[in-house]
Formats: sequence, C-alpha cells, structure tokens
Amino acid sequence: MRTPNWLNMGNEERAAKSSLKEAQLLASAISSTIKIDFKREFKIFEANLIARVENGEHALINAARSKDAIIAGVVVLRKQLDKAQRKFSRSNDSNELKEILLEIAEELSRLKVINAKVAESLYSVINPVHSAVDLVEKFTLTMQMNSAVWESDARNLDANLFELSNDSSPSEMGDLQNYITTQGYDVLIAGDDRSAKGIRIAKEKLGIQSSSSEESE
Repeated sequence: MRTPNWLNMGNEERAAKSSLKEAQLLASAISSTIKIDFKREFKIFEANLIARVENGEHALINAARSKDAIIAGVVVLRKQLDKAQRKFSRSNDSNELKEILLEIAEELSRLKVINAKVAESLYSVINPVHSAVDLVEKFTLTMQMNSAVWESDARNLDANLFELSNDSSPSEMGDLQNYITTQGYDVLIAGDDRSAKGIRIAKEKLGIQSSSSEESE
C-alpha cells in the first residue's frame, strides 16, 4: 500500500528534523568548546613546562662547569700534597711541608666556598615555584573544572535526544481507535452473525479490546 502524500512530511517529522538540527548544532558547539579549551590550556601548560627546563638550564650548566673546575682544583692540590710529602720524606724539612699544607688548606677552603655557591645556585632548580608535577596537576585540575561546563552542555544534548525518543503512541491514533470503538462499527462488521462470538471477532478485526465477560463467552 502506498503511503499517502500527506504522511510524507508531517508535523512530527518536521519537529524531529528541527530538534535534530538543534542537537547537531549543540554537538558541534560542545566539540568546538572542548577543542578550544584544551588547546588554550595545553599551550599554557606546554609553555610552563618548557620554561621549567629552560630556567634550570643556565644554573645546571654553570653548576656542572664549576664542579669540573673544583674537581680539577682538588686533583692539583692532591698532587701538590703528594709531591710535598715525598720531598719531606727525603729532606725531613717540616717547615716547607707546613707551608705547603697551609697553602693547600687555604685553596681547599676557597673551593669549598665555591661549592657552597654552586649548591645555592641549584636551589631554584631543586625547589622551583612550580615543579613539573605541579604543572601537570594544575593542567589536569583546570581540565576537570572545564569539564563541568562540557558535561552540562552534554546533558542538554542528551535531554534533547531523549525528548525526541518519545515512544508513546500518537494521540491521534488513540482518538481514532476510540471513535471507531464508540460508533458501533463492530455490529456493522459482524453482519448477520450477531452472536457474542461474531461480535468479538468483529471487534478484533477493528482492533477493539473486548471486555472480560465477552472474552469468556
């Protein structure tokens, strides 16, 4: 049976298409919002993370160079001490050994001061205002805060689709069935067979629900 032309584009379909268009726009807006929010926050996070490394780079390189110089200085001092001890073992001249020991101690003290300054220069690297972990936590927290807005929009989208998913029968269909039921058409359909069984069969053909007493007959 061909579908009547008047059913091709009824009010329900027009309403559904209109609501679906709104849902599509909302879905597009949600996607765009998430993309923009994520891109913005990730850019900030990435810049801060790179800055974390760059801020420590200068201090770390200088500290490494200073440590190399300190180690080289200590090696030189150790050689001077070994040489002085060998000389003392041959000459037994304690005054010269004492003089060299005092010079070595003075130089070693200077290297200790330099080493302390190196440690101080690394404080900002070891104890930054924001560590890499802090930056990750801040990024994820910001994403969670933004997600509250995303979820709200997503709930509106679901509500839109849920509203469209109305599985109840159209009221017009029920009105027509009630009209057929109340007009006595079952008698017309039954024809000459006006028995209880004949009336029940006629009602079934018309989609009319028989009463309990009629069904028991």
